Amino acid sequence: MLETPRLLVRPFFESDLDWFLALRADAEVVRYLGGPLNTPEFAAKRLKYYIDHHAQHGYAMGVVSLKPSAAPIGWGGLQHLDDGDEIEVGYAFARAYWGRGLATELAEAWLRFGFDRLGVDRIVAVADPENTASQRVMEKLGMRYEKRYTHYGMETVYYAVSREAFL
Repeated sequence: MLETPRLLVRPFFESDLDWFLALRADAEVVRYLGGPLNTPEFAAKRLKYYIDHHAQHGYAMGVVSLKPSAAPIGWGGLQHLDDGDEIEVGYAFARAYWGRGLATELAEAWLRFGFDRLGVDRIVAVADPENTASQRVMEKLGMRYEKRYTHYGMETVYYAVSREAFL
C-alpha cells in the first residue's frame, strides 16, 4: 500500500485482530486514542472499518512494519474523518518505536500520497489536546492548528494542511 525508506504499510486483514487488540491493550499506546471507547469491541469495529474503507476507497489505515521485517509495529494511513468529506491522516506505534521519527516519516508519506496520488486539496489530523508529541509531528509536516473538534465524543485539536502549503 505504501513504502518509506524505513517502513512498509499493508492493508489490514481480519487476521490482524489479535495483534491489533494486543497493541491497543497497552495503556500508554492508547492513552490518547479513544479514551473510554478503547474496548476490544471498539477495536474490532475499527479494524472492520479500516478493511471496509480500503475496499471502498483503495486506501485506509494500514499495518506498519519496520523494514526488512513484516512484523507489525503500528498502524497509520488516510481515511475519511468521521465518514465525512475531509481526509484525515493518523498513526500509532508500539512504545518500543517511539522517539525514532517514524510517525513523522509515515505521516509525511501519507500526505504526499494524498496530495499526489489522490489529488486531494487538504488533509486534516486530530489529536487529544494533551498529546503534544502528535501535535509536534503535525507541525513538522506544515499542518497548522485550526480549532477544537469533537471526535468520538471527545474534545480534540484539529490541524490541517493544504496541498499548496505542503508541496
